[in-house]
Amino acid sequence: MLLNKKIVRDFRAILDDILNDNESLEQFIVKVGNASFDDTEVTFKVNLRLKGAETREQKDLGRYAEMDKIDVSKIGEMRGEKYSLIGYRRTANKYPYIAQNLHNDKEYIFTTSQAQQYFGVEA
Repeated sequence: MLLNKKIVRDFRAILDDILNDNESLEQFIVKVGNASFDDTEVTFKVNLRLKGAETREQKDLGRYAEMDKIDVSKIGEMRGEKYSLIGYRRTANKYPYIAQNLHNDKEYIFTTSQAQQYFGVEA
């Protein structure tokens, strides 16, 4: 038998269930990420983070927002909807800022100039 997308996807779901239902991992948030595979081998990225700990995006938000003169505590308003900054994607050059719509909890990505426009530090 050779590996294919369906087998890898099914195995990922099984792995995700096992790790998230494991009592010895209760103090962690476990995310099974992307996989790379060929006909005979698959490799998954697994991220293990303490519950309550900030994500990398949350940690980076404060650091980069300060450099870009952005107020992370500010609630921005766009087209009658309110948004809050929740993270920064350091590998995303074009849309690095992550904002959450406070009405529907959906996440959106913003350019640095959009983040400065809606969440900029007032002089």
